[in-house]
Amino acid sequence: MNQFKERLLKGEKLIGFEVDLAEPCISEMVAACGFDFIWVDTEHQAMDYETVLNQIIACKAGGAASIVRVPQNEPFLAKRVLEMGPDGIIFPNVNSATELKKAMDACLYPPYGKRGFGPKRACGYGRIDLFDYIKEAKDAMCRFAQLEHIDAINDLDNMLKVEGCDGFIVGPCDLSGSIGLLNETKHPKVVALMQTAIEKCKAAGKPIGVAAAYSPEDVKFWYDLGFQFLSAGTDTAAIIARAQEQIAVMSKFFKQK
Repeated sequence: MNQFKERLLKGEKLIGFEVDLAEPCISEMVAACGFDFIWVDTEHQAMDYETVLNQIIACKAGGAASIVRVPQNEPFLAKRVLEMGPDGIIFPNVNSATELKKAMDACLYPPYGKRGFGPKRACGYGRIDLFDYIKEAKDAMCRFAQLEHIDAINDLDNMLKVEGCDGFIVGPCDLSGSIGLLNETKHPKVVALMQTAIEKCKAAGKPIGVAAAYSPEDVKFWYDLGFQFLSAGTDTAAIIARAQEQIAVMSKFFKQK
């Protein structure tokens, strides 16, 4: 079992950072800052598979777990990512137990699932005995599903019964959009849905996290709500924020009128 998964299942509070740009050096730098995990996003970003592989390697070099979000809940989109040996994989917008079973089937070898066999980096490029790898594969990485629609909250009792899923991640923005309140992530109706998810997951002993905004006030809000792990902040947002700070400083001297 990888260290990240072990810590997660022990109930530790973990923090992460999202990398959107197709530059592995960023993942290595951010990982070395002390985050527990790096969220490598391929759902909304322009990353090809080679870049994702290099991001995973960079996260390991920096000392953080690599958690890759695939674009959609489709086995063929997950397969090559799984062969790269990330510490975790995220399936977005999983709205029912049936959809969750599809995602878990894509990740697990028979008899637990339907994953095709062909590991590469995941088995040390062949250095790990394949029979040993098969025995360990089920526990070697984390498998997450994102709760981003009211349908998922309504079917969460059944989703919690699906074998193989190590935890859930709430997507507050899309969840708010599913009830006609897009981006009103702190609206009482949205908060109530998130509280329901948190309560159900905790009762079932399943880790639940959130990917959300990163101001001190926001982080405190998500922590107080009861999430166990949090991904907050992105490389693009950090660069823009720092650039805006710097231009404000420089403009005082070089753009005087």
